[in-house]
Amino acid sequence: MENIVLVDEVFRTSRDLPKNYISRKHVDDLFVDSLAKETHIVIHGSSKQGKTSLRKKNLLEGEYISITCSNTWDIADINESILKKAGYQVVVSESKTIKGTNKVSLSVGLGGNKIGGDISVELAKQINKQSLELDLNNTNDVISALKEINFNKYIVLEDFHYLKVESQVDFTISLKAYHEESHLCFIIVGVWLEDDRLTTFNGDLAGRIVSINADQWFDENIDELFTVSEALLNISFPTEFKTAVKDKCNGSIFLVQQLCMKVCEAQGITKTQEEQTEVAKNIDINKEIKSVLDMHTGRFTKFLMDFSAGFQPTELELYKWILYALITIDDRFLIEGLPIQALRRQINLAHPKKSEVSLKKLTGALNKSVTLQLDNRTKPIVFEYDSNRSRVKVVDKSFLLWKQFQDLDGLLEYIDLDDLIKEMA
Repeated sequence: MENIVLVDEVFRTSRDLPKNYISRKHVDDLFVDSLAKETHIVIHGSSKQGKTSLRKKNLLEGEYISITCSNTWDIADINESILKKAGYQVVVSESKTIKGTNKVSLSVGLGGNKIGGDISVELAKQINKQSLELDLNNTNDVISALKEINFNKYIVLEDFHYLKVESQVDFTISLKAYHEESHLCFIIVGVWLEDDRLTTFNGDLAGRIVSINADQWFDENIDELFTVSEALLNISFPTEFKTAVKDKCNGSIFLVQQLCMKVCEAQGITKTQEEQTEVAKNIDINKEIKSVLDMHTGRFTKFLMDFSAGFQPTELELYKWILYALITIDDRFLIEGLPIQALRRQINLAHPKKSEVSLKKLTGALNKSVTLQLDNRTKPIVFEYDSNRSRVKVVDKSFLLWKQFQDLDGLLEYIDLDDLIKEMA
């Protein structure tokens, strides 16, 4: 049989593009159109919804450089990473900036016909003779350095949401300079749900960026995914299975893929079948979903226990009570965005010192919530606080689905509130 495909290549999460990748008109077409407009592009959405695959599908590897952001980075770290990926060697200089920090000197390594970033040997020699020095905090310096080597690739910033809010805001200022002073275009990838995150940080970016919501998977997109997957593996999913998956997975394409993988494995299907084979006939969809989500129990229970402990013991233990609200409030509010006032009301239903839980103290704790998750190695993050709109949003849909199959008392026990809640009942 020709064109044998492995089930892993179709359904399993990996670094490579899945074989059953589906182009969505409202996502892929908008992305491709935006590439031709010399504008910055923001790809956003929940965790594991196809943001990185979108870029890998529609850009050739040689058309971009990719940088993964860290929660410890500031604007200088971002710029240094860009320069290194573009082909420069960056060394701290003895020269000082106006603010008293060290400048860096740039050079290009020699050897072979092409250097990193497609820099020719001749150009590299010219650059090295110039003894370039710059301030990594100065976007104009960075732009000039990239022009020196005729750099013209897209610059992808993955995990932009991991940056400190201050660094995100600072970089939105840089984006305006990149747009006005060069032809360089950035593709920023982050886990958040609102379209205007970056323009809220910097209103000057309005009209200079295109925001693409990769979170939206419509029923027709999932139907196409089933059709393509069936053709690749020569299998068929019953109509009732497809309907139940679309109904129960709450738009989580990651869970859809995981379910398909599991039912194939259950029948011993590992590759394209010689004869068409029906898969997932007469199964209990709720049981299968629970089984898939149970694989995440360790990650989510660790998140609950680690986050509830906070940075250090405090009198109000707000991080426990933030989780209490996330556990007990209706899921639909956590997807749409829960206003901080509603979060406070939910906490005050049970907090023994509710009169002391002010919006100011709650805001202070929420502003550090992503940092706390990253400090505890919670990746992807489970929820975020949008300080511009004062709303809490769960950005890992798997957590909400997992929570539905858990016992409330058990969840409260993970955050060490079970005894207190029972006393108050």
